Amino acid sequence: MLQLKAQDGTCDPDGEPYAPIPVDAVLGNPQVLLRQVGNANPVMSRGPDGADLHGLGGGFYLDFPGDALTPGCLYEQDGRRFTTGLEPTVYAHVIEDVGDGQLVLQYWFYWYYNDWNNKHESDWEGIALLFDVPTAEAALATDPVQVGYSQHEGGEAADWDAAKLDREGDHPVVYSSVGSHASYFGAALYLGRGASEGFGCDNTDGPHRRVAPDVVLLPDAASGAADPFAWLEFEGRWGERQSGPFNGPTGPTLKERWHDPLPWFEQLRDSSVVVPGGDRTGDGVVRTFCAVVEGGSGLLLSFTASPTTTLLGLAAVAVPVLYALSRTRWDRVAPLPVRSRRRFGQIVRAAIELYRRHPLTFALVGAVYAPVAALAALAAAVVGALPLLGSMLDVAGRSSGTAVVLALSAGSIPNLVAYLVVNALVAELAARLDAGERPVLGDALRQVWARRAVLASGFVRALVIVVGLLVSVVGIPWALRQVVRYQFLAQEAMTGDVDGAAALRRSSERVRGRWLHTALAAGSLQALVLGGGTVVGLLVLVTLSSLPLWAFSALVALVSAALVPLGAIGVTLLHGDAVAEAAERRQGEDGDGDGDEQDGTGPEGMVSGPARV
Repeated sequence: MLQLKAQDGTCDPDGEPYAPIPVDAVLGNPQVLLRQVGNANPVMSRGPDGADLHGLGGGFYLDFPGDALTPGCLYEQDGRRFTTGLEPTVYAHVIEDVGDGQLVLQYWFYWYYNDWNNKHESDWEGIALLFDVPTAEAALATDPVQVGYSQHEGGEAADWDAAKLDREGDHPVVYSSVGSHASYFGAALYLGRGASEGFGCDNTDGPHRRVAPDVVLLPDAASGAADPFAWLEFEGRWGERQSGPFNGPTGPTLKERWHDPLPWFEQLRDSSVVVPGGDRTGDGVVRTFCAVVEGGSGLLLSFTASPTTTLLGLAAVAVPVLYALSRTRWDRVAPLPVRSRRRFGQIVRAAIELYRRHPLTFALVGAVYAPVAALAALAAAVVGALPLLGSMLDVAGRSSGTAVVLALSAGSIPNLVAYLVVNALVAELAARLDAGERPVLGDALRQVWARRAVLASGFVRALVIVVGLLVSVVGIPWALRQVVRYQFLAQEAMTGDVDGAAALRRSSERVRGRWLHTALAAGSLQALVLGGGTVVGLLVLVTLSSLPLWAFSALVALVSAALVPLGAIGVTLLHGDAVAEAAERRQGEDGDGDGDEQDGTGPEGMVSGPARV
């Protein structure tokens, strides 16, 4: 019995449009061509049947309507049309007395199209059951000892009485992944980092549609061209001829396990890597990995279909970037004079330099962020697991502003609080550096704790305003405006002479006339921090494929936490620029160069720190 991810409608890419079908859907079908490999790959016949395929070697292949590399919705539509009147079907093959008196029962699934990272026409997948008896008659009186599910170039095994194996009576339940049709033991998102797992992500999550297929017993070999199973002797490809992973597959009898199944069982894994729900840090990187692999596959597909167009497109993107990099001066780390606005690259370099000078201090600031971020992930997981709230969040995410409130409650509020604390700590440390003092984290923590009421009141006020605007929908542009205007809340709250409302007001004043500059710089800093953690996570994910996902998630969380202070340093530098620009403006207005605000420069050569009053 199979569980297939249900579609919301025709051509819904998130659902599974196909089911295992009999080969009769393509054999004798006049829209299917039999081609021979050669000059222009000539058509040998239209609508070939089993007799036409019998005995043909690897130089022949079936060609379905459409282009396998750019399927659109045609294959799904044809798959439905060609299977009208046909029941879902799987093929059974029994191999008796193998190894030490054992029997293997194989089930082969034929799918019309493989719509995954390696797109190709036709797809042969399957599972197998291992019995500790030598004959079919004896197997009917006993249970299997093991079950193997095929997944890409490998697979996964389970004992017959294992908890992970779902069964309907004596029938194992197969959860087929969307597009790739790899067979799994449960509903989840699975991660593949190699050939045996597949390189990418397999999704078997619900909601499902249940398919109970008919079973057709296959012989070991066809007796001749007139045999109803003459197609078993076809050694060519069951789909359009393409390069590499996009080539149509060969049939079951050309797989080694058709004749010698035990070695296949021996190389099966005990488990597959499941991406856990609610694991926000690791989950985000893994899903990025899925998207990157899918995007890379799409690029390879485009290159295979049209190499010239793809190369021209890549050049159109790469040339301006390379030109911009060539024009950037990477040798300057020193800050600009206070009258100038530092460009993003200069802010990043100055932030990196400051972090480099005090690595332990700022790494410990990140350590303050880590437990709060972990709490946010736990809160999100708990909310998502609650039947009522979880379903509300799913529905609201597609339809209303309620999702904003639920999402914030689930995890974003703790993350925002953590980020606010990190910014306050960095601002305090920057002020001490500007004053020529040692940046002691314990002292900074005590000062942030002393300003907790100001930070909390400013944060709550900002949150109410922004969420209120977001929920109203029409106020979304104003919400984005306010988010940028409130960027310097932590820095202003640490000055010591303001309450929460005044901190927000002063932050808005700092941004006035610099909104776009602040928005681009602050947004780019956050993208840099998030992107840096993601890149490190992707490298770890690919290079350390044996690393358990919990360890991977912990490592990515630590890297991300270590990078968060870098973004906070950048925002503090932005704030220092705004302070300096305001001081310069005041000097120009007073004409005496004796403004009452510090210029924000200090012994570290940075423009930063909250002004002390």
